[in-house]
Amino acid sequence: MARVDVRGEICPRPALIVRQALSDLDTGETLVVRGDYPPAEENLRRMCTTHGIDVTTAETAGESDEFELELQVTEMASLSEA
Repeated sequence: MARVDVRGEICPRPALIVRQALSDLDTGETLVVRGDYPPAEENLRRMCTTHGIDVTTAETAGESDEFELELQVTEMASLSEA
């Protein structure tokens, strides 16, 4: 399972980093993304939904803005170069 840490990054960097990491994965593989910027979480969820990537929320502790998402590449995924 691949991992990417985008804590400390603000938009659009998290989406660019995650998109690059996802493009290196094959169907069925999972990318775990850890971040701390709420607008980035919303943007990543939207990007993944649009491009056929399954998004699951991993549990996070505390009341912080940190999040962890599990992104699974599906057969329907389309992440062509932009």
